[in-house]
Amino acid sequence: MLSKYLKFLFICALLIVQSCSKDSNESTPPAEPIEAAQFLNETYGNEPKQDYDIYLPKDRTTDTPVIILVHGGFWVSGDKSDMNVLVSLSRTKLPNFAIVNTNYRLATTTANKHPAQLNDLTSLIAKLNAKRNEYKISDDYYFIGVSAGGHLSLLYTYKADTNHHVKAVCSIVGPTDFLDPAYLDSSNIEFQLIAAQYLGDTYQNNPALYQDISPISHVESSDAPTILFYGGQDDLVPVSQPTRLKEKLTSVNIPVEYTSYPNAGHTLTGVDFNEMATKIATFFKRY
Repeated sequence: MLSKYLKFLFICALLIVQSCSKDSNESTPPAEPIEAAQFLNETYGNEPKQDYDIYLPKDRTTDTPVIILVHGGFWVSGDKSDMNVLVSLSRTKLPNFAIVNTNYRLATTTANKHPAQLNDLTSLIAKLNAKRNEYKISDDYYFIGVSAGGHLSLLYTYKADTNHHVKAVCSIVGPTDFLDPAYLDSSNIEFQLIAAQYLGDTYQNNPALYQDISPISHVESSDAPTILFYGGQDDLVPVSQPTRLKEKLTSVNIPVEYTSYPNAGHTLTGVDFNEMATKIATFFKRY
């Protein structure tokens, strides 16, 4: 009799568990897939040019890494639209990354001198961090900058990223060392004149300022892995610039890759950007 009673209790318990399991499944429908999205001309400040576009991959999470693209233009011109080719290549080569294509304030003869542009990158990062849950992105960042944008990407990574959220940085023809004799003694004074507008002073008047805005001056062993692309015939950024930075990074054991295009100038005319993007993607995935 007792055995029948225990059997009855077991069957009742089993039915209750099945019922609860069924109710639980019915009340917790499967999560909806997260679709790709993009938001254009988002702002991170109230000044003109303090805006960005963000491209978000499908099925992203708060572990999704973020690439930040920084345009060139000698700190005085240019626009994020100049980076649209790299937006497309980055989305193709690194489909699981979010892509941010940013503007920053441009220096004029009277306004937006350094460190306005560096401050803008800091404000952009703060905005992205504040919207992490909304965008569903991580706070792991990867920079790709061209020319002045390459300089700003390196400078932010080595100087401003004190919490080391930048996991890798790419400079394409960006200045690295404003104390380089090949730069200071160059017969092409165009770059010095533009730099003086960006900085608001000349090297002769303020050499400490030129040292401070040189990315190479801030390199430490804890800084991010770096990948570099430069033209051997660049009449604005001497070939010694990437060489000096590579030697500095190597001396403190920071991983670095350097690709030189011996016949290319500052605009890298004739360079296969698809191949370059493949190298960048491989490097970023490693870190």
